[in-house]
Amino acid sequence: MKYRRVGDTELEASEIGLAVWPLSTDAWRGSDEDALALLRKAYDLGVNFFDTADVDGRGRGEELLGRAFGGDREMVVLATKVGYDFYNDPAADGVSGTRRLDADYVRYAVERSLERLGTSFIDLLQVHHPTMESVHDDALWQTLESLRGEGKVRYVGATLGPDVGHHDEGVLAMRTRGATTLSIPFNLFEQDPGRKFFTVALEYQTGILVRNPHANGVLDDGTAVRAGGYYPARSEAWAREALAKRAGLEWIRKEGMTMGQAALKAYLWEEAVPSVLVEASDAAKLEELCAAPEKRDFAREEIAELAEQYRRNWDVPRA
Repeated sequence: MKYRRVGDTELEASEIGLAVWPLSTDAWRGSDEDALALLRKAYDLGVNFFDTADVDGRGRGEELLGRAFGGDREMVVLATKVGYDFYNDPAADGVSGTRRLDADYVRYAVERSLERLGTSFIDLLQVHHPTMESVHDDALWQTLESLRGEGKVRYVGATLGPDVGHHDEGVLAMRTRGATTLSIPFNLFEQDPGRKFFTVALEYQTGILVRNPHANGVLDDGTAVRAGGYYPARSEAWAREALAKRAGLEWIRKEGMTMGQAALKAYLWEEAVPSVLVEASDAAKLEELCAAPEKRDFAREEIAELAEQYRRNWDVPRA
């Protein structure tokens, strides 16, 4: 494993981070003990960056992290999110339902997150799917800054979504709110507006966290498009187009790399990306993906070829 500094902070994150939502939502088919074993396996493989949200499994993701790393708090970087009021709205699930970012709610939610995580501080608290209104909300950001001053939160970021997009929200969060990180859905097939954030991120020293890096499993040697927990739901037409484009990417399997590893190396070529958040539901897949940082880097010419293929949509008709 290799590590990178997150923005201009003191945080050092593993280049491969773990998205915890697949272990804590209905997508998970194992037990809590199975999930804990996978979290600890990730740590043993060098992963120190774990990303969840308070709404994931209605707090289950945070509880799992608390059980896994409560005694090793200084050894891991814990990132969570606030914004969906699942306490009062059963329909709030991180995609839809009531959103709240008023001062009283944010403080309440942070205290509950601290309890579930079994810690006195959160390394990275992210505003979950900010709107333009919330990015402009001075009271929200003052509350977050107060939580930092109290030592309950070390750094503050923003997580865009739930779908691909939200360019203006992302740029504004970096430029006017000094977001430590910006978490975005980004993969070789869905690079806009994500790729437009990299230059801004370097200018404002923001770390770009990459989510859904394997495009619902298409870029991970799978034969089917993963469902369950991903948003938006993928149509059959999208799946056919994505699989056709993957056929044009076989050349990136350099020196024995799997497709999943090669995709990760492409994202890590970007200086603004400290960590790519992978989804893994078994130890073998986790081991494969965690080995990616040690694989050889792409040359600039190869990255340029990937950009050209994206521009041409791999010569595949758009769905």
